[in-house]
Amino acid sequence: MSDLHYALAEELEKLAAGYRALARGEVKPYEANIQDISIVLTEKIKKGKVSEIKALLKKYGATKLVEVKKKDYEAFYKEAKHL
Repeated sequence: MSDLHYALAEELEKLAAGYRALARGEVKPYEANIQDISIVLTEKIKKGKVSEIKALLKKYGATKLVEVKKKDYEAFYKEAKHL
């Protein structure tokens, strides 16, 4: 087996182990944070979606990203990705 195949097999095993642990409830799924949201919003701003971003912020009772409540990060992140 080549080194590339070996490396790929190792990475797939790590991925499978992670999914097994998630299924057993041993780890929490990834949760969005303010940096993730900021990256998405920056991409959307570059695409001219400023008014949509302002509307989304308003929906969550904010005028700036730092005003979005942590409990709303996941929902905000998902909606921002779909702008």
